[in-house]
Amino acid sequence: MTTALIYRGRGKNLSGLDQAALRLQVNLHSLGFEAHVLAQEQPLATITDEVQAQAGKTQAQLVFVVGYSAAFAVAQQWNRQLPLVAVLPDIPSHTESLYDSTSQNIETIIRLADYTLVNDTASRSLIEYSVPGADGSVGTLAHLEPVLRMLKLQDLSFPPLKVLISSHDFRFTPGIVRMLEKANKVEVRLQEWALEEAAPTDHNHQELMDWADVVLCEWAGRNAIWYSHNLPAGKRLLIRLHGFEAQAAWITDLNFSRVDQLILVSEFYRQQVLSLHRWDRHKIKVIGNSIEFDAFSRPKRQDAPYHLGMLGFTPFLKRPDLAVDILENLLTHDERYMLHLRGRAPWHFSWLWNKNLAEVDAYRQLYQRIGSSPQLREHLVFETQGANVESWFSKIGWILSLSDRETFHLAAAEGMASGAVPLFVERTGVTDIFSDRWVFPSAEAIADYIVEHTSRPLWAAQSAAAQSYATRFDFQEVAQEWANSICGVEGA
Repeated sequence: MTTALIYRGRGKNLSGLDQAALRLQVNLHSLGFEAHVLAQEQPLATITDEVQAQAGKTQAQLVFVVGYSAAFAVAQQWNRQLPLVAVLPDIPSHTESLYDSTSQNIETIIRLADYTLVNDTASRSLIEYSVPGADGSVGTLAHLEPVLRMLKLQDLSFPPLKVLISSHDFRFTPGIVRMLEKANKVEVRLQEWALEEAAPTDHNHQELMDWADVVLCEWAGRNAIWYSHNLPAGKRLLIRLHGFEAQAAWITDLNFSRVDQLILVSEFYRQQVLSLHRWDRHKIKVIGNSIEFDAFSRPKRQDAPYHLGMLGFTPFLKRPDLAVDILENLLTHDERYMLHLRGRAPWHFSWLWNKNLAEVDAYRQLYQRIGSSPQLREHLVFETQGANVESWFSKIGWILSLSDRETFHLAAAEGMASGAVPLFVERTGVTDIFSDRWVFPSAEAIADYIVEHTSRPLWAAQSAAAQSYATRFDFQEVAQEWANSICGVEGA
């Protein structure tokens, strides 16, 4: 049986802190924990020693600190020998109540604690929106499953390591970074490297390379090429290839003899790489992309079955035009349907907007089509890329994946975890990852399916099935494989 210490701090709303501690104790007991509740006796300056002493007396394997002030004080001095969960029932759920200093302190708590719990989804959404880095690190008192998952990650063993992650795009790495940050003997740093740059432009690249024991190139971009020729012997080089890089012009310059492991996101891409390049198959491994499942699991709005989402609509191969086709079809049946296109507009990508005239022309035609239709302008919403995508999904009932070539579509997996029903256009490799349950031959077939399943009971059944299927994409499912690859464990 796992033993937990619940340390209740002091605060203006002491009864609220007591209620939260009791609620937490009851929930932990229902999950098979032995949970001890102890009240703060020492002043804030010395409570970390008090918490650690009480954890030793109770032989706790997990510590919860209840209260904003107590959690802030303890997190700053925690020795990381035991997992620390900050419980913040005294955080407001209204934006105007969250001062800048409070946001900064909450950011510190989230960064230093292993996980953070708040009262409700409103407080959770506020923190995710207001506090950098909060996505995936905050849950609610009613759902402790993320804490159980966190405990399993604590069992991963790492030797002392310094890991450098180099990339132009870190959106697929939160689970990896969080795992490494929570490991006792591991240091991790991130290096931003623009996709079009053939050599490092940051002034401290030599210092970073000298510092690192392991370099992980996230995407097989030009950074991977450079490191394969310049990383000193004795340092481990990992490269994760997502797809398009396999046929990029620069990939033939990769010095594969210097690569310790090439990680691919699906079996489809492994087969493609082996057919295109004469690389040592024994150094190639498949680890599927992953998500922070619990971060997306939250209640849906009542009108979600009438809201379609596309997360990312650049480049044009993601086929936003098909999404508009689907919307136009749906509006002939019901005026309540809405389409949400969220992401950066194409003109924000210089490599596309300044160099690819065919792409530019395709987008101009799409925007002209939307602008000339009063109906489309009323039922289509463009939303900018930003934080709190987990809360955005609460209004999305259907997540569109219409790309010409993507196999593991991250947005689809995230949408499924939220309970959005995924809708895929047929393409090579997609059924290997997402099954054939929600794969269709055309935009028209997708629209017909939505119309047939918009009623709440029918949609809810598909939503539950999608969410259940998405549990296999949780980072915990691949954490051990990543730990093995980073550490160079035999057979990884």
